[in-house]
Amino acid sequence: MWEIEARPGTVRGAVSGPGEAGRGEAGDPPTAVGQMLALSGWVGGGRQLTTTGQLLRADARELVELLETGNDERGTRSVAPLRGVQVLMAWAHFAGLVTTDGPCLGPGPAAARLREDPGALRDALFTAVPRLEDSRSGWQSVRLHLEGSVDFSAGLPALWRRLDAGSLTEEEAAWTVWDELTGRHHVEERQPPGLTSWRVVVARDVARALGLYRAVGAVRFDDGRIALTGYGRDRQPVAARHAPAGVGGAEGAVRGG
Repeated sequence: MWEIEARPGTVRGAVSGPGEAGRGEAGDPPTAVGQMLALSGWVGGGRQLTTTGQLLRADARELVELLETGNDERGTRSVAPLRGVQVLMAWAHFAGLVTTDGPCLGPGPAAARLREDPGALRDALFTAVPRLEDSRSGWQSVRLHLEGSVDFSAGLPALWRRLDAGSLTEEEAAWTVWDELTGRHHVEERQPPGLTSWRVVVARDVARALGLYRAVGAVRFDDGRIALTGYGRDRQPVAARHAPAGVGGAEGAVRGG
């Protein structure tokens, strides 16, 4: 699984506790809710970016520590701490929590409401997961480049239907999405030479998406199997449409200016 990037750590004590609607099944705030509240508090009324729309180096390092993207669950250093910040920043943009206006990173149009209502923030994050497919910061989604083929996120509703019927292994989850995306095509016969197998790419993207859903408390992992939580059973992912304007600046903002 993609635990380093999609579940980079819990920011406990750094944010006020959410109401019941924003809590996970164990009573604790979902990882992503705590991180986003901490990120929103850090942004405050606005943060200056470089002339190319990047985070300042000192700010990028500060966010790595605040959001704990440099540590995985075993306490070791991540190989890509800035990557974790990048994913969270893009996710926050898609949820309406932050926005980029030229050389300034500021609160998004929904920031005030979402900070006051962690349950609404959790819902906004859940809804925004498929939209990360369209961003440089989410993942390089599989593009089969076949006439009539669909984007990766179109497989997520099918995955949810399978999970609603019972738990799956990671391999079964990947196959579910693969079958949904390629049912009308002989995909392997069209694989461009020299590229990573499309099956491998789909499996990677499914793992990343599930990591995000886990961080928002919609799925859980038990003994190698993936199951919907009570929160996840009440929701259905919607395939991505178009990325909103203004996301690109924050997607590249962790390179360090």
